[in-house]
Amino acid sequence: MDMTALLRPLTLITGLSLVLALAALIGERPVNAVAPPQLLLADYAAQLDKAQKLEVTHGRGLSGARSLHISRTDTGWTLDERWNYPANDELVNETLLALADLKAVQARTAQVDWHRALGLVVPEDLGAAVRFRVTGKQGAILTSLLLGKEQQSESEATQEVRNYGPELRQFYVRREDSAQSWLARGRLPRNPDMAAWIDPALPRHDLDKLTKLRFGTGDDAFAALRVGSNWSLGGTQDWLDRFAALRPDDVARAEAINFDTARPFTLQFEDGLSLTYENVGAATVIWSRISARANADASGDIKALATRLNNRFNGWALRFSAERTPLLLPAKRDLDG
Repeated sequence: MDMTALLRPLTLITGLSLVLALAALIGERPVNAVAPPQLLLADYAAQLDKAQKLEVTHGRGLSGARSLHISRTDTGWTLDERWNYPANDELVNETLLALADLKAVQARTAQVDWHRALGLVVPEDLGAAVRFRVTGKQGAILTSLLLGKEQQSESEATQEVRNYGPELRQFYVRREDSAQSWLARGRLPRNPDMAAWIDPALPRHDLDKLTKLRFGTGDDAFAALRVGSNWSLGGTQDWLDRFAALRPDDVARAEAINFDTARPFTLQFEDGLSLTYENVGAATVIWSRISARANADASGDIKALATRLNNRFNGWALRFSAERTPLLLPAKRDLDG
């Protein structure tokens, strides 16, 4: 038997395998051979103080895209889509800082055809990415980053929590003007709900000074009075605990809501301040209109506080989910516990 004849095909196969392996290595280089920078957006981080506008756009595939525009004013951040209602300053600032602190862990693909698998297609192209765009004066783009899927491996996610702590996540990102994608580490909010971005603040005062709660008008009216450290209606303290955690889901102009049939409740404080919530149920939501009043004999500080609260909340209607009905439209039995 001619052994040379047998070895010739094996030699060809081995050579072909080496060529294919070399081609695979060369083809893989653009995917992950790029050295990651220490900070992914170092140029943006250097001019963070110039940020004037934050735009967050969520890609929803066939449902299109949904954008949120937040602008800086002399008094803080405001929501363009909500008639410049105050935004959640803490969340906005956290987002801007999180972008500046984003760490590149490892390079991923620079091939455009693979972006969809990582969730990095722009929202306007039926993509699922979340775009964070920060602009400065005259609309100059400071950064525009696409946030894609989180790292999917359960073992990698477990290792990530062990190494970096539960608040940090690893996800795929890319600059909108670049095809190069990255596995990055940091914390960026994905919440598309308006409730997360509007200012959660409601008129508050020292509940230790609260002396009376008055609910409703006419025959349906009832009140809860503080007697020492107790309340005349036994469920009042539980109601107050839930009221202290109340935050709005959305906001509208007050003139857009019909408050003719609103049912009010008023918190009266020993220092002369009163806070009134007028509440009206509309299908699956409750709208509230809020006002403050100071008694004629109240101190100048309390009168100034009432003025500030009215300047802040007058003209607005705050929306709450219908599950808040026992809190905003309570019957006497809800507090007579």
